[in-house]
Amino acid sequence: MDLYLDKMMQIEQITNTNHLLNQIHIKNNSISARIYPNLGGSIQELAVNNVNIIDGINNDQSGLDDYANTYKSSILFPFPNRIEDGTYEFMGVKLQLPLNEPAVNNAIHGLVYNKEFAVTFTESDEKLARVVLAYKSNGSTPGFPFPFELKLTYKILATGSLKLTFDLVNLGSLPFPYGMGWHPYFVAEQLKANKLSFPSKDFYECDNRSLPVKTLPSTLPSSFKMEDKTFDDAYSLLKSEAEFESDSYRLNLDFDYTDGSYLQIYTPPHGKSMAIEPMTCIANSFNNKIGFKELAPGESDSWTIHLRVAIK
Repeated sequence: MDLYLDKMMQIEQITNTNHLLNQIHIKNNSISARIYPNLGGSIQELAVNNVNIIDGINNDQSGLDDYANTYKSSILFPFPNRIEDGTYEFMGVKLQLPLNEPAVNNAIHGLVYNKEFAVTFTESDEKLARVVLAYKSNGSTPGFPFPFELKLTYKILATGSLKLTFDLVNLGSLPFPYGMGWHPYFVAEQLKANKLSFPSKDFYECDNRSLPVKTLPSTLPSSFKMEDKTFDDAYSLLKSEAEFESDSYRLNLDFDYTDGSYLQIYTPPHGKSMAIEPMTCIANSFNNKIGFKELAPGESDSWTIHLRVAIK
C-alpha cells in the first residue's frame, strides 16, 4: 500500500498568510510541481528526481518581488512581449493599455500575469495530475474592453512531462485581437556549455525598446552551444519545437499552433537560467500584425504546450 501511495500523483492546496503565495502542490515519489493560482496561474516549480527544471520564485516577499521584475513562468495574454507605447487601434478605436514598462513606455507581457485564477477542477491518479484554472474578464480591463474567459489546464505526468493548455472564449458581442505565450525560465547552472536547438525561419531585429523594427532571414544554426551568446530575440519557426540540453537534463518543447509559431529567447545577466518562450505572435503584434489574430464573438481557441523532460 505504501509503495502504491508513493506512485500516486497527489494534489495539495496550500494557503499562505499572503494569499498571492497560495499554492497547488503536485507530487509523487519523483515529481514536485507548484502552481500559483493568484500569480496569474503560473507554475513556479517543476522538479524531476530532485533535479530542478523550472527556475521559479521563492515562497515569500522576495519571490513576489522577483516575479514582478522577471515575470517568471507568467501566462501571456492577450499579447506576449510588448506593445509600443501601450497603444493600438482596433475597429477604428484607439486603445491605451497600462504602461507597466515605464522606462521605455511600453505595455509588457499582457494583462493576466497578475490576475487571480479560480481553481475549477483537480484530479490525480498514478499516471498524471490535472489542474484546471480559470480567469474571467467582464471587459472592464483598461485598454482591452472585451469580455473573455481563459482556462489553463496543467497536466503533470508521472514521467515528469508537462502539458499546458490554453482554452480561450470570447464572451462579448465584438471580436477582439489577441496572442498567447508562456514565459518560463529553465535552470542552467552551466549555461555556456548548454545546447539549444530550434528551426528558425525569420529573425526580428529590435530597437533599444525591444520592439521589432525589421524582419530578416535567420542566420542562427538549428543547433548550437550557448558559449558566450546572449539573447533577447524573437524568431519565427519552421517547426513548432525547441530543445534545450543542460548538464543534468534534456527538455523538448512542442507547441504547434495552426497559424504559425514564434519563440522568444532571453538570457538573464546572471547566466544561471534562460527563458525559452513559446508564442503565437511576436512583440507589438497589435500594431505590426505579425502573428496577429482576432477572435469572433462566441468563438473559442485552444493551444497546447508540451514539455518533455529526460533526466541524465
